[in-house]
Amino acid sequence: YLTDLLPQGKISTLSTHLLNSGAKPTPRLSQVIDLTEDKALLWRKVRKSYSSLINNGLLNLEPEIVASKTITWEKMQKFRDLHIRESGRETRSEESWKRQYEMVKSCEAFVIFGTFENKLVTAGLFSYNKTNCLYWVSASRRDLFDKPLFHAIMWTAILHAKELGCKWFEVGEQYFQNHPAETPPTKKELGISDFKAGFGGESRVFLDVKLESNL
Repeated sequence: YLTDLLPQGKISTLSTHLLNSGAKPTPRLSQVIDLTEDKALLWRKVRKSYSSLINNGLLNLEPEIVASKTITWEKMQKFRDLHIRESGRETRSEESWKRQYEMVKSCEAFVIFGTFENKLVTAGLFSYNKTNCLYWVSASRRDLFDKPLFHAIMWTAILHAKELGCKWFEVGEQYFQNHPAETPPTKKELGISDFKAGFGGESRVFLDVKLESNL
C-alpha cells in the first residue's frame, strides 16, 4: 500500500511499477497547509468565524502539548476514555491506543490536551516526520460548552508542527457531494470535511495505490 503525493502532478516511478503489477489506484483529496508561511499569514487564512473560537479555547482551555518526554499511559488512557464517552462505544481497540502511545514515545506523534477545571474536555493526536504532520484522531466534550472546543487544539497543533520543522500539515480528507463517486459521503462526513477546510490551506490530490498480495 502506497500513498503517492504526486509531486508536480506526476505519478512516481514506484507507483507506476505497482500499477503495472496490477495495483488499484484510488484518488483522494486532502486539505494541506503550507507551514513554510509565517504565522501571521497562516492566521489570515483561517476562516474568520474560527478566530473567536480559537481565542476562546486558548483562553479557557490552556492547551498542553504532550510529547515523548511527558506522555504516560495514564494520560493516553484518559484520552481513550474521552473518545469512548463521546463516541458512545469503543470504536478503536485498546491495542491501537497503545500503538499510538508508542508513536508519541518514539517522537513520531504528539498529543494536545485541553482541560477545564482540571478535567480533560478535548484532545487530539497528530503524527509527524521531518516534513509532514497529520491530524490523526480527536475527541471533545460536546455537552459542556455551547461553542466548539477543538479549534484551539488544531491551531496549537499547526503552530507546533511548524516549530518542529514540518513543511506541511495535512488536516485531513476532503469530501464533496459526489466525491468519492462510488460511495457518496454522508452529511456528517461533509460537515467534518468543511470543518477541516476552515483552517486554511488547499485541497490536494493524492493517489492511494494498493497491491493485493496472493500470499
